[in-house]
Amino acid sequence: MLRKIAKFLSSGLKSIRLSLEISGTNVAVRRYFFSNSFDGVLTVTGLCLGAAVAPGTKVSTVVFAGLGASIAMLVSGFSGIYVIESAETRRRVREIEESMLRDVSDTIIGRAGLVGPLIASLIGGLSTFLLSLTVLLPYIVSLYMDELQPYAVFLSPAVGFMLLFVLGMFLGKFSKIDMVKTGLKMLGMGVVTAVMILLMELLLSL
Repeated sequence: MLRKIAKFLSSGLKSIRLSLEISGTNVAVRRYFFSNSFDGVLTVTGLCLGAAVAPGTKVSTVVFAGLGASIAMLVSGFSGIYVIESAETRRRVREIEESMLRDVSDTIIGRAGLVGPLIASLIGGLSTFLLSLTVLLPYIVSLYMDELQPYAVFLSPAVGFMLLFVLGMFLGKFSKIDMVKTGLKMLGMGVVTAVMILLMELLLSL
């Protein structure tokens, strides 16, 4: 049974990889993953930092605001990537058809042109949503565990900063540049966000 499941998953991954390569969206997937993940993590981290400096902010307010932002980024990421990549893939398929002087819609090229953008948009949208929820997780847990509520204001931004650093390291690995330096650059964006939020809070309290 386990062998059949492993074989099925392996076959599915190969099909996905092949569809991405043929449709030309394999590089775009990586780019969308990092770009959208960075946006999602930084947005929700900023929201949690704003809640931390705003007096009397309820945990439920932060959770619902964070969930709303995460869902909006999921829909925006999915639809935006799908529209862009579908248009690009159709253009590539048309160029292939013109060079081959035949219709390729019923071939592996045509099918990959339909599947590739869908996979790219799913990865781009879901990565944003799931990583945003990860940042928000301490607040979500504290809804059901009251004793954790005083710590959620520190834990959520800490998770956000950690994710920014890890994303930067993976980006450095894929780009074949210094992983730690790239991770620190990403983390620096989070620190800049935190400083700007704190300055805004100070200005508003004057």
